[in-house]
Amino acid sequence: MTTMQTRPTADTAPATTTNQPGRVVSIVGIALGALALLFSLLTGLAGLICGIVGAAKGNRLGWIAIVVSVVCTIAGVAIWHGVYGR
Repeated sequence: MTTMQTRPTADTAPATTTNQPGRVVSIVGIALGALALLFSLLTGLAGLICGIVGAAKGNRLGWIAIVVSVVCTIAGVAIWHGVYGR
């Protein structure tokens, strides 16, 4: 028994780039969420919104952006309260 191998055509060849909806906004959300350690509420809220948009578009990074934004915002508020809360 022999098998015949064919070359992939343009229609069946795998794409070299992935077009995942919400990926860019999710990555921006992660970056803004991490910046919430320095600029707590301002960038934390923006990161949370970007994470929600990314998750709504079906990207898993959106959920990571939500978690990073919430955790870093809480930590940023605690840090600023510890430094300036006297």
